[in-house]
Amino acid sequence: MRRQKDLQGEYHHRIFHALHDWDRAWAGALAVAGEDARARSLGFDQLGHFGDRGCALVAGEVAGRLAADGPVTLAEFGCGFGGALRAVLRDLREHGVEVAWALGIDLVWDHVRLCRTIGGTEPSGAGPSGAGPSGAAGAAVRPVQADAGAVPLREGVLDAVVCTGSLPHFADPGRVFAEAARTLRPGGVLVMTEETSLLAPGRAVSAEFRRLHPPGIFFLAEVGERVVQLWDAGFTDIRVRSLRSWACEHLRDRLKAMRLFFGDVAAIYGESEAGTLVDTLGAALGEYESGAVVPALVTARRSP
Repeated sequence: MRRQKDLQGEYHHRIFHALHDWDRAWAGALAVAGEDARARSLGFDQLGHFGDRGCALVAGEVAGRLAADGPVTLAEFGCGFGGALRAVLRDLREHGVEVAWALGIDLVWDHVRLCRTIGGTEPSGAGPSGAGPSGAAGAAVRPVQADAGAVPLREGVLDAVVCTGSLPHFADPGRVFAEAARTLRPGGVLVMTEETSLLAPGRAVSAEFRRLHPPGIFFLAEVGERVVQLWDAGFTDIRVRSLRSWACEHLRDRLKAMRLFFGDVAAIYGESEAGTLVDTLGAALGEYESGAVVPALVTARRSP
């Protein structure tokens, strides 16, 4: 466990180390964007390939599949710096879903610390409900350092569990799914974006993809294997929706913007790190186009 914690922490720190000095990074974002709301919309506190649009997909699916008479409880397994979960909460409000409380679970202490700093929450996790850099007012994200395969929650307390691109970083996804099933109420929903986690049957990724998504940091599974893992964990109504066309278009747009404004991105992250981000998205796009990696929206329901 310590090894995975160190590997994941070192990998993300190497690329996103500029954000660890959040005051400086936020000042850079303001300088680039020109004003607060626009700087928040850039989503610098989101670590996934799909960014804000992926969060909107997750929120829409949660809202559509969750029959709730009142405020709901929600957790993200692998929350990173919390930006994606804050965006999901914002989008859920736009769908008319009220969130009573939302936990962000992450293995790496630095991610939890930065989630608190960026979101403006107190160490207890019961912070103010004002807007953070991703623009999420309302229920605050409560970050908790924990293994997603051993979440410190009692059984059946969650209405929804989400993963916005964090799934490839789980070395034992079957154990994570079992924990999601344990903490969800009967009929609760699991919604995940699979950004770089799913392989098409019989396919292998390129050396360039593996250089930028290294083994030991990114773990892959075939589509059928993922379905079996979810079924074995106690989920039903499992759906794997391919996002290939959507994801290819989206990554082309992101890459175009990042290359066009590369100087601005480099001013915040650093030139080397900005180059790595562009290369990483480009490698993922190449695998989507070749059909080796299946970008997908995966949903499942906790057995009654």
